[in-house]
Amino acid sequence: MTPLARFSRRTLLATGTLTATAVGAGLPAASAASGYSNPVIDTNQPDPGILRVDQGYYLYSTAGSAGNMPVLRSPDLVHWRRVGDGQPVIASWANSGRHWAPEVIDVDGKYHAYYTAWERATDRQSIGVAVAQRPEGPFVDSADAPLLSTPEEGGCIDASPFRDEDGSLWLLWKNDGNAADQDSFLFAQRLADDGLSLEGERSRILERDLAWEIYTIEGPAIITHEGRYYLFYSAGEYWNETYGVGVAVADAIDGPWMKLSDQPVLSANDVAAGPGHGMPVSTSDGIWYVYHAWHPDHIGQDPGRQIWISKVRFDGGDVSIDGPSISNPQRPRIDYRP
Repeated sequence: MTPLARFSRRTLLATGTLTATAVGAGLPAASAASGYSNPVIDTNQPDPGILRVDQGYYLYSTAGSAGNMPVLRSPDLVHWRRVGDGQPVIASWANSGRHWAPEVIDVDGKYHAYYTAWERATDRQSIGVAVAQRPEGPFVDSADAPLLSTPEEGGCIDASPFRDEDGSLWLLWKNDGNAADQDSFLFAQRLADDGLSLEGERSRILERDLAWEIYTIEGPAIITHEGRYYLFYSAGEYWNETYGVGVAVADAIDGPWMKLSDQPVLSANDVAAGPGHGMPVSTSDGIWYVYHAWHPDHIGQDPGRQIWISKVRFDGGDVSIDGPSISNPQRPRIDYRP
């Protein structure tokens, strides 16, 4: 295998084809009635973002052979089927290609996809917002310019929307400094109530300051637990085994944030390489982390970055993530009641 260069971000696009059946060729079945097998999606779906709806989950991933915004659906986080391309028409401000890491949130009965795209005017990655009437799309970005553009910082990527318990909307992202020989940081800023513009000033909430956090820091996603905010993030080189996941905790979205460990809480092992850029998801039996990982023997090759799930565990002030593991005795328990 030819060694991979240090690309700015996600230049490895999708390979392989996902079956359209709920459980069929190419998708592993649960290992037992009460368990499941990883990867739960065995084709390339990098940078998964998860939306919970009344009767299941939608997964959105970085562009590839399935379109600008591949969309899949599952009733249980284990069995997935392809839905289609959630954004078949790109924004007028964007070049084709480099559509990355969409995350979707419900805003007043509509669905907003916050995504990264290649801005024509700056030749850098920028963040846009596209709106749809249904979670499967089509998502339409009718703006003349991105929601957020920071070319002087290398661009901006990995937008993650979050609704706080008081109803306020927030956006997290990363400046793409590693694309411009700069450092990368994670930021948070308040969104307007309609989710279509940013308000106030941004806060720089996290930086690279641990030995394992080489190359970059990215992929933020927040979840609340027992009154505190937990930020899951990824760091390292996404194209090899150095990539992993860290967790920080805070009492407010804009910080201050404290990292819970000087080591990653999810890292490579003999069955999965480069696990990361995922999202914590609440179910009736706790929180699960949905993320991508390479097969250790096929890094940078087919079948690409597949989708895995692992249980998140809280123990006092500590957080851990199980796995990665292929065979898992506990399957997510789903309760769709509000």
